[in-house]
Amino acid sequence: MKKIILSIFLFIFAFWANAQKINNNGLVSYGDNSSYLVGGSEGFGVYLTADTFTKTLNFHNAIQNQLLSNLVYLEGTKEIKLFGYINKDSLSFYRYNVVENDNHQIVSDATPLAKNATNFYQTGANVEINLGKFNVQNRKLTINLYKITNRSEIATIIIYNKKIQPAYISFIALNALMKGTSGVEMKNLKTVANFNINKNTLNLMIVINSTDLDFVYTVYLKDKSTGKIVFHSNNWFYGFVTRRTPYLLIGAEHFNKSGDYELLIVPKLSQSFNSKSIEKSTTRYSFHVNNTQDKLFSQKQLIIYGLTLCAICGVIFGAAVVFIKKKEAQKLALKHRDKEIAKLRLESVRSQLNPHFLFNALAGIQNLMNKNEIDNANRYLTKFARLTRNVLDHKDLISLTSEKKLLDDYLQMEQLRFGFQYHIGASPDLDAENIEIPAMLLQPFVENAVKYGVAEKGINGRIEINFIKVEADLILSITDNGTGFDAAKNYEGLGLALSKNRISLLNSIYKETPFILDIQSDGNGTTVKITFNQWL
Repeated sequence: MKKIILSIFLFIFAFWANAQKINNNGLVSYGDNSSYLVGGSEGFGVYLTADTFTKTLNFHNAIQNQLLSNLVYLEGTKEIKLFGYINKDSLSFYRYNVVENDNHQIVSDATPLAKNATNFYQTGANVEINLGKFNVQNRKLTINLYKITNRSEIATIIIYNKKIQPAYISFIALNALMKGTSGVEMKNLKTVANFNINKNTLNLMIVINSTDLDFVYTVYLKDKSTGKIVFHSNNWFYGFVTRRTPYLLIGAEHFNKSGDYELLIVPKLSQSFNSKSIEKSTTRYSFHVNNTQDKLFSQKQLIIYGLTLCAICGVIFGAAVVFIKKKEAQKLALKHRDKEIAKLRLESVRSQLNPHFLFNALAGIQNLMNKNEIDNANRYLTKFARLTRNVLDHKDLISLTSEKKLLDDYLQMEQLRFGFQYHIGASPDLDAENIEIPAMLLQPFVENAVKYGVAEKGINGRIEINFIKVEADLILSITDNGTGFDAAKNYEGLGLALSKNRISLLNSIYKETPFILDIQSDGNGTTVKITFNQWL
């Protein structure tokens, strides 16, 4: 009992003496031969003196779950001196070891050396023990002290004079019960910043690379929505991958609310100690949690949001309906009037074009009969019959496919008379079945190409008709290799004049997709292009 009381008094007095030298930041003064109690065991106190190069000395950091263990953190120190005090009657019962950087034992089971006797602390005769001077520059020293009569109680002092590196997260996993079984499913989240949890979620596992100071890393979990720390611990377990791999578990109850969280792994010494170099060593990992069992909104929020949305939609809808109805009424009235006028004019033009076409076709039949080409006249008459039905049909629009058939029939009829060659082509990306154009729009121009272009060339005559897609525009072109004509001159024939008039009337109906007629002619032939702007 006397020894126990002596040990307690020894520690209390030493800490009180050291506390007098500590400034407001938890730091101390160095290089003045001041000594600091840094550990010990029953009846045995160990002190440390640091050199003048020392910038930081934090001498009391109890190591969690390790009784009689303490960490001394140094910055800038080159050499330290270790000594202690012990009752002279107990000296022969103590031993100590010193290990450098966890792999080099520089003192092995040595008996402390007595320096001199003194009446220390006025509690009885004590002996000053010299444990030696040590180079600690960028080193870690581990001193183990024990009493040979009680080897189960070993006092450990770790003197650390190296930069504390940021913790490296090697693995983050979400552990959950597997459905229908008692097994645990592990999902790696190292590269995922957004994950779902539910009632089966157990915990979040944090695995870091092993260091020589695993125990100083404290894990904090912060709820970003409140800024509060909802969990903190430095209770590391070992053996996930190897027996030296540290891992820590955060229960699902700490992050069961949907939202943003931040994980911080901070090298943590005593509560009062602050160091900029240690602050820079903080490791951060942010992630978002979706709790699939959370209600997205509370009942009150749903009511407020619903009413607000209904009000906004009602106002917008009402204003839109009034505005649209007013504008549409005006547009419809104008469009209806313009279209009716334009349609009447179009019908008038078509009523003039149809007899003009029929007259020219009958003239072709008569020509074949006069030449006594009875078979060609019969074939001409058969195609003319089918063509007449299409001409007399009063459809406003027909498909490109129907227009091609109509032109095929007409050109085959005229081919019987004149023997020219022709070709009708279309862009491969044109949907000819579903794209419509005004009926009989190209026929008058094709008729001019035959009559005034290739009729006299016989088999050397050539007509090319193409349906071309250029972005949203449709271009219809007719090219012949005739002798050409003066496109700027007005001719007495009705066909070309009526077709120009018809295109002008169509533009009054299709104002948003105007038609552009372009005729180019010279001694090498004629090209007629009709461009349907934004037609496709």
